[in-house]
Amino acid sequence: MNRITIHAAAVALVAIMTAPAWAQLANGGFESPITTDGPPYVGSWEAFNGGAGALAANSNNVPRSGNAHLLLSINSSDNNFAGVFQDVPNLTAGSAVTFSGFHMTPTSPLGLGVETRIEWRNSASNTEISRTPNLTPVPTGQYTAFTLNSTVPAGADTARVVYAIQTFGPEPTNTGTVYVDDVSFVPEPGTALVMGAAGLLLAMRRRRT
Repeated sequence: MNRITIHAAAVALVAIMTAPAWAQLANGGFESPITTDGPPYVGSWEAFNGGAGALAANSNNVPRSGNAHLLLSINSSDNNFAGVFQDVPNLTAGSAVTFSGFHMTPTSPLGLGVETRIEWRNSASNTEISRTPNLTPVPTGQYTAFTLNSTVPAGADTARVVYAIQTFGPEPTNTGTVYVDDVSFVPEPGTALVMGAAGLLLAMRRRRT
């Protein structure tokens, strides 16, 4: 096996293991306006809320970076909710993914709950396959990270990532504001793909020696 072929295999392996996310969220810093215009939900954040007293909007109050961030709030409203979601298409079953970002709250005490999750969907049938359990991180007065790790299930090719606040629990005031910024969704190369490429490179090196 010649040196050029081995070098090419090495370059391919490095590319697989260090490649940037091949499917990323758009507007992860909420610098552009979020929308309420319905599908498709790829390429922008779609806002939702439960009605009067709940709000999802862009804001420039205290961004973690850039000039803007997401503002979610509920004001003295029981059984209400507000949030945003976005679809990430072209995923491969078995791939590990990470949905992460930063959030904080100026409200103390915070009288509501936070939920982040991934809803796994099939684009051909436009149906939900499954969803992760809700991650319920508690924001503080400073920006802190939240991270949700999961694996694309069989039958799914799209991730609907959701960040929301709600007052369905026993919160004392049902009031609060949460800021969200610098959100990302990173699919990692499939383990089998990486191991296969590594095995190929090792075999080629052994054959050369």
